[in-house]
Amino acid sequence: MTKSFYIILTGITTFIVLFLMGQWIGRSYSLTKEQLIRQIHESFCHTTEQYEADRTKALPALFREELDKRHLDKLIFRMDTVPLNATNTVLRKDIRYFSDYERLFNEQQTFTYPISDTQGVQAHILNPRAGSVGKLLYFFFGTTIALAILLLCIRKQINIIKRQDEIAHMREDFSYAMIHDMKTPLSSILMGARILRSGKLDMKPEKKEKYFDILEEEAQHLLALTNKVLTISKLEHGQLLLEKSHIPIRPMLEELTQLFTAKTNKPVTFRLNIEAEDIFADEEYLKEAVSNLIDNAIKYSGDSVDIQITSCLYNQFTQIKVKDNGIGISLSAQNHIFDKFERASINRNNTADGITGFGLGLNYVMNVTRSHGGYVSVESQEGKYSEFILSLPISTEETTV
Repeated sequence: MTKSFYIILTGITTFIVLFLMGQWIGRSYSLTKEQLIRQIHESFCHTTEQYEADRTKALPALFREELDKRHLDKLIFRMDTVPLNATNTVLRKDIRYFSDYERLFNEQQTFTYPISDTQGVQAHILNPRAGSVGKLLYFFFGTTIALAILLLCIRKQINIIKRQDEIAHMREDFSYAMIHDMKTPLSSILMGARILRSGKLDMKPEKKEKYFDILEEEAQHLLALTNKVLTISKLEHGQLLLEKSHIPIRPMLEELTQLFTAKTNKPVTFRLNIEAEDIFADEEYLKEAVSNLIDNAIKYSGDSVDIQITSCLYNQFTQIKVKDNGIGISLSAQNHIFDKFERASINRNNTADGITGFGLGLNYVMNVTRSHGGYVSVESQEGKYSEFILSLPISTEETTV
């Protein structure tokens, strides 16, 4: 059975529980009301009997004592004198059935006790609900709070199940993307090793050297993928030690632009705008982060790539901006692009377009900037451009100066 089935089953069960709880509360109120009606009638009966036996005590005081004995101390009443010949006067002898008690209770009064030939006394109950609702109030609120906690827990469980389902799906896509990305270099390594072992290139040293270069390059590619996964794991668990220093920005960017110009198959134009000359960071990880942004800019651009890289100061941060003329990123996607494996979740569609990878690049960039105490942001417009901005804090020494 699917998780959706259990979610629907949980919803139906919760509805049934709420319905039964409502029935239970309604039934409990009815029983409590019936008990209250009988207790008020019995209290007034005992009051009149005691008054007949000893008229030195006042009726209100006797009635109060009887109510208190039955834990009805919150009921408030007053004694009214009424004519015995009134049409709505009900004597004790006129009461035969429970419906007679209930009618008097709904009218908030008791039967009339004669004190003379023409007049009688009856108790008028000012707050009849205090005896019934008051008793159930604690149980009602307690049940409501417990039910609210139960519903909250069920909601949390549903969210956890959905999140686990999403994670499982992302892991599945990640595995697919990782296998796809590792298959090509592994195939190249195996093919090159077989050719070199066969001895066919022993008499062709230049071609043999080229195959060795291919093997080394593909092995470095696999090693880089592995290191990136391990580095992200260390960054997320705070286990990575950074060796920060003042790094000249221009030499680092010029090295990266030369590297990508040489290895890319597209015509790429780099424009450098260096306003801030250095940045306080770990050179190895910062260089890899900027390399990821440049690699993405090339991947997600058309046949002709124009990349502008800017360094500048902003408040207490040194910024490196990488802007391309690519396909851009939608607003909805901008909220998720830095999540781990996010690219992998759409990798199967991207593979058809010749775009590979499994969504670690931008997550790596985000974790590197956070570990430096900075942040990364993105500005983009679909079909026009994307600009990623790395912001790393200026060193405390520079701030003091």
